[in-house]
Amino acid sequence: MKIAEHIKNSIDACGAKEMEKAMLFACIAVDGTAKRTYPGVTKVGERFRKFVNEHLDIIELMFGGIDLKETVFPFKDAKGNLGIKFADIVYEKFRCSLAHGDELPDGYGVSVQIAEFHQQFVIDIEKQSMTMPQSVTYALGLACVLAPANADQKIGNNHYHYRDTINTYVVDRWWGKAACARQIMDFDAQVRVKMDFSNVWPSS
Repeated sequence: MKIAEHIKNSIDACGAKEMEKAMLFACIAVDGTAKRTYPGVTKVGERFRKFVNEHLDIIELMFGGIDLKETVFPFKDAKGNLGIKFADIVYEKFRCSLAHGDELPDGYGVSVQIAEFHQQFVIDIEKQSMTMPQSVTYALGLACVLAPANADQKIGNNHYHYRDTINTYVVDRWWGKAACARQIMDFDAQVRVKMDFSNVWPSS
């Protein structure tokens, strides 16, 4: 299946409020885009995280409000190490579970947005889990659409689009145009809050 189909399916699933399905297709799109972008990187997890981390500026803008580069969440990673970054959460908690047909770990999920640009983002310190906002699917999807490696993709329907706070990106007109998009994205007005969990960091 082409990356364009994964993007289409993710947007369609959001429209139907099927959030896990939307996240699954967004993660698969990242998988395929990362493989195209870094053909020399053979480990799936390594190239997935690399792609997310190298596109955090776009992802943060679409995600909304949080400094995803600097924030370390007080949860354990797959190896049991305490302290996990955004790319690790997306890969380990969401991508791996959904792609393997497993249920998401207890307490993890994707919430339906309240209204456009009004998202729900929940971090449960006690249960060591988090609920991502619906915008995470848009953030990951737009990063894939804009990636130069996907310049050859097409959905074949101009009804599919993403929006940030000031711009609309008709998907089939923006494949591969990350450099152009970064020139019109309103990074200067963007709110980026580094979340500090030092007062609730688990002791073990």
